[in-house]
Amino acid sequence: MTQHFRVAVLGAGMSGICMGVQLKKAGVNDFVILEKADSVGGTWRENTYPGVACDVPSHLYSFSFDLNPNWSHSYSSGGEIWGYCEEVSQKHDLKPHLRFGSAVENVKFADGCWTVDVAGGPTLTADIVVSGLGGLHLPNHADIEGLNTFEGAKFHTAQWDHEHDLKGRRVGIIGTGASAVQVLPAIADNVKQVTVFQRSAAWVFPRVASDIPDSRRSLFNSFPPLMRLYRWFLFALMDLLGVLSLRRNSFLSGRLKKVGLDHLEESVSDPELREKLTPDYTPGCKRRCIADDYWSTFNRDNVHLVTEAIDHVEPGGIRDASGTLHELDTIIEATGFCPFDITDYVNIEGRDGRTLRDVWKDKIETFRTIMVPGFPNFFLLLGPNSATGHTSALIMIESQVQYILKCLKLMERENMSHLDPAPDFVAKYNARLQRDMKGMVFSGGCNAWYTDAHDRNFTLWPYSAYRFLAELMSVKKTEFLQNR
Repeated sequence: MTQHFRVAVLGAGMSGICMGVQLKKAGVNDFVILEKADSVGGTWRENTYPGVACDVPSHLYSFSFDLNPNWSHSYSSGGEIWGYCEEVSQKHDLKPHLRFGSAVENVKFADGCWTVDVAGGPTLTADIVVSGLGGLHLPNHADIEGLNTFEGAKFHTAQWDHEHDLKGRRVGIIGTGASAVQVLPAIADNVKQVTVFQRSAAWVFPRVASDIPDSRRSLFNSFPPLMRLYRWFLFALMDLLGVLSLRRNSFLSGRLKKVGLDHLEESVSDPELREKLTPDYTPGCKRRCIADDYWSTFNRDNVHLVTEAIDHVEPGGIRDASGTLHELDTIIEATGFCPFDITDYVNIEGRDGRTLRDVWKDKIETFRTIMVPGFPNFFLLLGPNSATGHTSALIMIESQVQYILKCLKLMERENMSHLDPAPDFVAKYNARLQRDMKGMVFSGGCNAWYTDAHDRNFTLWPYSAYRFLAELMSVKKTEFLQNR
């Protein structure tokens, strides 16, 4: 017989773990977490490239219900965050609810509930489906002529080949985003030479990172309220200064630009190289990067920057638009992820056979960043327009999880079988988001990965994280079709 659950959670990354913990706390134990891999952790399990770390302070990039006094560094490494994910799932006894090796292929709404098809496994049904698959999942591979003809090793940062020793290699890095900013300093000492192929320069700001001393860890272990107060300080500071610095033509936006330019001047000695590394757009229009040592790494004799466009890849290397062949034996794609690619690997079908792929084909939008009209009882964690350019994603995840729990309570209290957002409310909600987005620097026409062809930002939240928390504080019954 097909097994039925009250809630099916897709993915056991940070979002799925948070959802599972809070379901248990709310007394909802009839749920399953479906995970394709053999452990929890999501992006922190998948990304193991040299130098991988979080660009949000450790004490803010952790769950509010499970503060960690033992972070070893002010900005945690990927491995340490993965370990934290495993500790949280064990502490809250999520094991009975976890199903590893369960890649979800199809999610379909029919006969009043959701059917979930798992690759090579049994089909199950659920009243409610929560996607914890996130907005960045599949690696975005470079679309370059001849890439498959390259005779050396090539891999994406999210699929790092640890069997391939970089020592003494001639390495090419395609891309200058967040992963490249971390990889380059981590490998420069080990390789013979490394060439960075830059399409557009990145804004990089000092991280001011340091190991956390034993004395502070001991203090936070002894006085947890002090650690919580420190977390609130980080949240308030980053939220206030962060969102103000992202407003178009604001004073703080100008100050931020000066900080970045000063960091570049202090880091790079060659004026000509410094000019090539200077971005031509407002900080924040594309993702801002945090690193103390990225720009300074270009001072090394074995590190080279290419600003000519890549023309094609040959068996022996990369030839740029000027005709120069850069001989390589390893190519690393630091090209990020495909935004909101969930519809590329999971077929999600709502009412009347409409798929999420078709609904989002021309325009990606949601209701309150969590729901989509025509997909009743289907919730997204870290869905469209829920990311920020200035603070921790976990703040947004926890807020969305609490909203979902309030939806479940509303359904139980009002004896409602389904919640489906009303299209007119969704239209008003997104019109307001896009109107106010125009006042932010990340709607600036810089061809960022989080905007569409019409410069419509479907990824970021145009306000403070505090406002995000406030807007998801309560569930309004009138905003759903069930009650209209």
